[in-house]
Amino acid sequence: MADETGKDMNQKPHDDTLQDLSTAANRAVNEGRFDAARDLCARIFARDPGNLSGLWLYTYATRYAPDDPVLARIERYTQQPGLSDPLRSQLFFMIGKAYDDMGRVERAFDAIVEANAIKGVGVDDDALDKLTDQLVAAVEAAPRIALERTGPRMIFVLGMPRSGTSLTAQMLGAHPEITNMGERVALGPALAKAGATGNPHLAFLDGLSATRLQAARAQYLDALPKAGIIIDKMPENYWFAWAIPMLFPDAIILHLTRDRLATCWSCFRNDFRAGHQYSYKWTSTTRQYDRHLRLCDLGRGRAGRGWVPLRLDELTARPRDTLAPVLDLLGLDWTDAVARPEQAGGSMPTLSKWQVRQGIDPKISDRWRAYLPLIMARLEGG
Repeated sequence: MADETGKDMNQKPHDDTLQDLSTAANRAVNEGRFDAARDLCARIFARDPGNLSGLWLYTYATRYAPDDPVLARIERYTQQPGLSDPLRSQLFFMIGKAYDDMGRVERAFDAIVEANAIKGVGVDDDALDKLTDQLVAAVEAAPRIALERTGPRMIFVLGMPRSGTSLTAQMLGAHPEITNMGERVALGPALAKAGATGNPHLAFLDGLSATRLQAARAQYLDALPKAGIIIDKMPENYWFAWAIPMLFPDAIILHLTRDRLATCWSCFRNDFRAGHQYSYKWTSTTRQYDRHLRLCDLGRGRAGRGWVPLRLDELTARPRDTLAPVLDLLGLDWTDAVARPEQAGGSMPTLSKWQVRQGIDPKISDRWRAYLPLIMARLEGG
């Protein structure tokens, strides 16, 4: 019989490598098996108490209590001389998460601000604003082409990270007629012109034709089921919302939003890495939020009734009232499984893994309000 590492349970625990244990713990976290993940982390710590992967996995599989010895260990590690900035930043994000678990708002806030300050490198906001301006202009100048309906019925769930996209996809994916494919990094590459000397997406729009769109659709659909109803839950597909109605005229595009400051705080307080460098700085995060709304306007103007705005607070307070109309657009009936995303199973390699596994909790969308006075005084006011 095999355990979480895939190895024979008769094999002695010390025969597992740290990498084996870390891989198994990561899989357990993503699958919502948090007790198993913590047990595996304990085996990691028995051999390497300062193992960074183990500390991170334990943190995101745990609701911290004040007497947790792992938190005390993490705090001691931040005081060690010679730590690299990336390592110190990760440790402070863990501390922020731990104190948030305990309701220690000011201590959590300080740790999160410190974690982002250590990261330092962010984005060029002026360059991103310019790119957004260029993309909006290019889309508005391009011909409105709609390909014939074919292939699977697509649902695109997009919006800023931490706006409810994971919860929405998990809920809809619980329907027996819908398959949730998770975060597919496929739409952007399909809409990039190969060999372009400048931005490949602007180049794709220059001289746009049905033939070019058909090739992009074929590339995107590669490895997807040929029929059925498919969810693509890549939040950053808002950059390409303008193209979805062209490629898939019958697609449903769900745009998830919540309060602007709530979304930005949730991005800022989480340890994002590649692809989310705007989250390292508060002003960059708020500017990215505003850019995302501009880009979504392009998609909404072309998708018609296929564009469905959803609010996280409404979804958690009234799940059936919020999602039943979406199912109706797809010709599907409501099933109570949609309101039980924690039972849907499957892997969820996103930062929302803990929240979604707890079920639908209306308090999810309001917890940020404890930080609002600090946000206004030290981030918005600064």
